[in-house]
Amino acid sequence: MTELMLMVGMVCLYLAPIAMVAGSKRSKGHEKNGWLIGTLFFSWVALLLYVTMIPKTGRVKTRRKKHS
Repeated sequence: MTELMLMVGMVCLYLAPIAMVAGSKRSKGHEKNGWLIGTLFFSWVALLLYVTMIPKTGRVKTRRKKHS
């Protein structure tokens, strides 16, 4: 029984960064897909990179200038 609990704990620790990136509003679209793939393969290291590299406020939309 303890081996099963240990295995469940390990799986939860492996999936936690994936869930954090998937639920984050810091990135969108293909950028988020790339981070999810990176997190899938490199787990906690990719999560640390994600938190340090992606701005906390997300992307700022810029207005287009109207040409008169």
